[in-house]
Amino acid sequence: MLSGMEFRADLYAAGGLYRDRARFYARHEEEAVEAARQLVVAHGLDHALLFVSDSPSQARLIAKVGAER
Repeated sequence: MLSGMEFRADLYAAGGLYRDRARFYARHEEEAVEAARQLVVAHGLDHALLFVSDSPSQARLIAKVGAER
């Protein structure tokens, strides 16, 4: 099993148009924010909403991540 917390990034294009969702594990929130930023850049999108999974059925919003640092 992977160590760390489970995160979800909902990816959006300009104008708030939903494009995709990515789930991944990270050791901490800072690492997850950087992973979400890389996803936004790699897909040429505007931003991502980053959530941490508190349980299998619940997630908590932790950041809106754009392509800029």
